[in-house]
Amino acid sequence: MKIAIIGDTSRADAWEKHLRKLSAIHEVVITSSLEKKNDVDAALLLDDGTKNLSSLEHLIKLGLHTYFISQLPSDSAVLEKMYRLARESNVRVQFSHWPTLAPASMWMIQQMKKPDLIQIKREVQMIPNSTAQSNIDHHWIDEVGWATKILGGNVHRVEAKQLSVEKKRVGISINLRYEDASVAAIQFSALGNQNIHQRTISDGTISIDCDAIRQHVKLFRENSYGNIKSETHNFDPKLTAENSVFQFVKSIQLKKEAPFNPYDAYQTALITEKILKQLDKN
Repeated sequence: MKIAIIGDTSRADAWEKHLRKLSAIHEVVITSSLEKKNDVDAALLLDDGTKNLSSLEHLIKLGLHTYFISQLPSDSAVLEKMYRLARESNVRVQFSHWPTLAPASMWMIQQMKKPDLIQIKREVQMIPNSTAQSNIDHHWIDEVGWATKILGGNVHRVEAKQLSVEKKRVGISINLRYEDASVAAIQFSALGNQNIHQRTISDGTISIDCDAIRQHVKLFRENSYGNIKSETHNFDPKLTAENSVFQFVKSIQLKKEAPFNPYDAYQTALITEKILKQLDKN
């Protein structure tokens, strides 16, 4: 398989190292753009933009499987177009949604296919000169994406309230209630004294708690004596990017949807829009 890495060369070097570790990859090409498909099988598109998806659209139209490495786009209309275009072109498109692609997250979902409760608590330290609203919001939008990937897009009711300083949204409390009675609760603040990131899921039989920063996971279940016991699993957060490349190539080989695909991104954008509309009403 020949893969092109499109974008800044300084970033491309690190991604090339990940690709070289895979036996299915026989050649890697680094370029600033790709006008024609030639003999390339797939592409990694490095893009810092969250609105302009024209490069992704171009690659899909060329028939190239594409891993889009960027903040999660939020334009539902454009994402719907990408979803339909990818399906019609029969190409695999993966978004670099790190909450889904992290090793601990993928392990959690293997243990529990359909939780009925998701609880997320995230606090980040405000970074000087990085207080643009989009830089703050992407943290909680990523968590909405994780809940959407697990529970789907059939949200019956949205409850949201924001924490503000002047008119700047620096935190948010979200409750998503689904048609099947599942619930996702997300608490986010950019005013933390330290970085905290906990995710918990439960299906009524077992519960799994994850320290997302350290990729430290505890699974709780009842033993034969009626006592609640825990088992601990540790994952290396440094392997997230490498693992994401493996998942992308695997989706191409097996002709299956990528872990976080255009449909997932589209559904996330729709729910995010509902949340923002709810905030406007408050």
